[in-house]
Amino acid sequence: MRELLTEFIEFIKEKKGFSESSIEAYKKDLEDFTVFLMGKDYISVEDFDVMSFIENMKKEYSENSIYRKLVSLRAFYKYLYKKGLVEKIPTEGLKPVKPTIQMPETLEWEEVKRIMDQCGNHAKGKRDKLVIELLLQSGLLISEVLEIKISDLQATDYKKIKYVKNNRLHFVEMGSELSEKIRSFVEEDGKELIKDGYDFLFYGVTRQNFGARFKKYGQKAGIDQNVYPNMLRNTLAKKYLDSGIDEVKDKMHLEKLEGTGVYITRNLDKIRELYMEIAIGDK
Repeated sequence: MRELLTEFIEFIKEKKGFSESSIEAYKKDLEDFTVFLMGKDYISVEDFDVMSFIENMKKEYSENSIYRKLVSLRAFYKYLYKKGLVEKIPTEGLKPVKPTIQMPETLEWEEVKRIMDQCGNHAKGKRDKLVIELLLQSGLLISEVLEIKISDLQATDYKKIKYVKNNRLHFVEMGSELSEKIRSFVEEDGKELIKDGYDFLFYGVTRQNFGARFKKYGQKAGIDQNVYPNMLRNTLAKKYLDSGIDEVKDKMHLEKLEGTGVYITRNLDKIRELYMEIAIGDK
């Protein structure tokens, strides 16, 4: 039975180009459903099984989380339906409460400076400052920033960042100041942190350990709210909103105009449409 789940996860990763965090969310949701089924085959699932699962999840999950789990189940059974493995999609008749829309949390520019001041001037501190600057200037997700390779930067003389999204190659141009900071890091402090033979600019940095350090920087900076790396991207998006929706789409590297919906309060239908498509962000 789990072979079908493995196939689906590979499908959304390779064919749909979902982000790492989205894939993990889908996997967790479907694993929860698998445990609930207690050995019952996916193919034999009926509407009642899904309704029972949703009711059971209400004991420990919020409406938003339950909505996301239903999104995951719909996507999974749509995949099975297209493969001809099930005759109908058992989630079609369910109409859950639409998720509560929470506007993305942002930071003030002065707060960003205070966070960067906490990084220090040692090699690891300079590295973390560089990650913050890239998040704040490039519009990339933390997962995309951590995938940057030194060889790709050198191929463009440190003028462009190469990244892959939805199985397509993209480039982000950098300003001269940021370009020189990256070059300097590679040629100086990076030699202390990056092991010989490794190509990743931020070798040894993960979303988890950087997120933990970023949180501590925020606490040391005296910022009351709980901070996380993607707040930098939200802050950049908020800045570009002043220039209009097309500017946000371009600067934040969004494929569709709907992707800007999470930053616009008046467009709730588009926000929900985006939520249905991606199910979870890359926090």
